[in-house]
Amino acid sequence: MLDPGRVKEIAESLESAAPVDTGSFLEKYHPAEIAAAIDQIHDDDKILKAFHKLGVDIGSEVLAHLDDHARTLILEKLPTEKLGDMIEEMDSDDAADVLTDVSEERAEDILHEVSDEVEQEVSRLMEFEEDTAGHLMQTELVSVPEDYTVAETIDKIRVMSEEVGDLHNIFVVDERNRLRGTLSLRKLIISQPSARMKDLMDDQPLMYVTADADQEHVAALFKKYDLVSLPVVDKDMTLLGRIVVDDIVDVLEEEADEDLMMMVGAHDEALVQTHSAVAMARYRLPWLGSSLLGGFITGALIWQFKMTISEALALTAFIPVVMGISGNVGAQSSALVVRGVATGRIGRGALRRYFIKELKVGLFLGVTCGIVAGIAAYLWQGAPVYGLVVGLSIFFSIELAALMGSAIPLFFKWANIDPAIAGGPIVLALNDISGLFIFFAIATLLITYLR
Repeated sequence: MLDPGRVKEIAESLESAAPVDTGSFLEKYHPAEIAAAIDQIHDDDKILKAFHKLGVDIGSEVLAHLDDHARTLILEKLPTEKLGDMIEEMDSDDAADVLTDVSEERAEDILHEVSDEVEQEVSRLMEFEEDTAGHLMQTELVSVPEDYTVAETIDKIRVMSEEVGDLHNIFVVDERNRLRGTLSLRKLIISQPSARMKDLMDDQPLMYVTADADQEHVAALFKKYDLVSLPVVDKDMTLLGRIVVDDIVDVLEEEADEDLMMMVGAHDEALVQTHSAVAMARYRLPWLGSSLLGGFITGALIWQFKMTISEALALTAFIPVVMGISGNVGAQSSALVVRGVATGRIGRGALRRYFIKELKVGLFLGVTCGIVAGIAAYLWQGAPVYGLVVGLSIFFSIELAALMGSAIPLFFKWANIDPAIAGGPIVLALNDISGLFIFFAIATLLITYLR
């Protein structure tokens, strides 16, 4: 977590009239802290002035860390020449990510200010679909032929040290730039200078992803195998780039935000602060519409059983109990399934086993809560039949809620649809309707004893 005191200190320095000593500023503060300070400035003109004081070197480090509003403002208002200089200094993946925030025409204008090599690399990355490995990767890496020696490889690393930056693995390729293997930096350093790459490559199965792989799959690989970098190839195994672990942290946060918004019935775009209130409301309306429909169906159900209610008015006191607990259990089951699928703990092979386990959990919860609720209803109304109606309703409602809460996301998973969609209003609405129907059905069967 960023230190609020340091962020405030940076903001005061940037908003003051005094110039910034760019030589020591980046040594004293991290780019993320500088970006957080700029994000705290509310006036657009002051944001532009503060960023202008940073210069090209610091600005290129800070730009990728800024929130959407400040970054978009800077990309739209700063001169294209200065932005081109910053893009030239940035890693290719960060540059491509930054330029996707502006219009295609503006991005082209900025890229005209950079070298042909950088323009080609960044333009190629921008062509890949968002949320794919190709869009996520960077082209800066160290690759060497199979017959290179350790000494030759180290010489190449020295030459490319400024371009590549952080280095974790060396990628070994053949004469057609097809990936043959990888070699850790540690193994390279401790090996004999005359040893050749083909003899030092890692013995484990070669880990890689294709450029069209989903970023969620890439993140799962990093998590499962504790990777720090991963090569990206095309269908012919030609090496295209690499993905490093710091980009995966951003992916995990992005996917978590997306799943969370879906589970509460909103669009992940509703998190973007640059949208207007009307635009943000529009992203949330569709799922609220499903909740509204569910509410009307619930109301129609109550009306359908109005005779039962009129003959045993005390039943109305237990409607919130039944609806509340069934909705809660369904939401819990759904959230656990969505989380399990997202983290890879629940794969296709484990769906049946998890489904059966959730039914057993629902059985235990239903028996426990049904007994407690039944006794409470009996003591409240002074009639055993009320305890029986409420207890049975709670039991069957919880069992069905656990069933639907786990089955619906699993069905979405089987249908290759994001299961987080099922975690919000869909499950809640269906559990409300089914729980209420069970309650009134049991009450109608026992209406003679309720009068």
